[in-house]
Amino acid sequence: MAYGALPEPMLARSGRLPTSSSYSFEVKWDGFRAIVSTEGPLRVRSRRGWNMREQAAFLADLPVRAILDGELVAFGEDGRPDFPLLCECVLHRHAEISLVFIAFDVLSVEGRNVIDEPYSERRRILEQMQLEGRAGSRKTV
Repeated sequence: MAYGALPEPMLARSGRLPTSSSYSFEVKWDGFRAIVSTEGPLRVRSRRGWNMREQAAFLADLPVRAILDGELVAFGEDGRPDFPLLCECVLHRHAEISLVFIAFDVLSVEGRNVIDEPYSERRRILEQMQLEGRAGSRKTV
């Protein structure tokens, strides 16, 4: 994967759920899907192509150079995902609202493209990164 080119996120499609054990599912957190790259200057792009770097600047502190696929989420005082609160942060640039990045796939790590690796291997790599609770008060999981 060449620097500058961020891949498109894989999006959910409607249809019957597969019953095979070769599939994996992620929770929809009611956030904004984002591709994050810390390979070079921080880049954060939504699935609609929006530059979200300003709202997710905390991700520049990640301890690894990688391209991650995940979701930016704001949690309300009740601990539940709060989409209107997320919109206040992202669309109206209310920087006092904390965001969380929930990574669920790794596409490149330390300059090594892993997109063609099986999902189970990419998941193992992601878990070894130990990103939970990293990057200051605005955390990544």
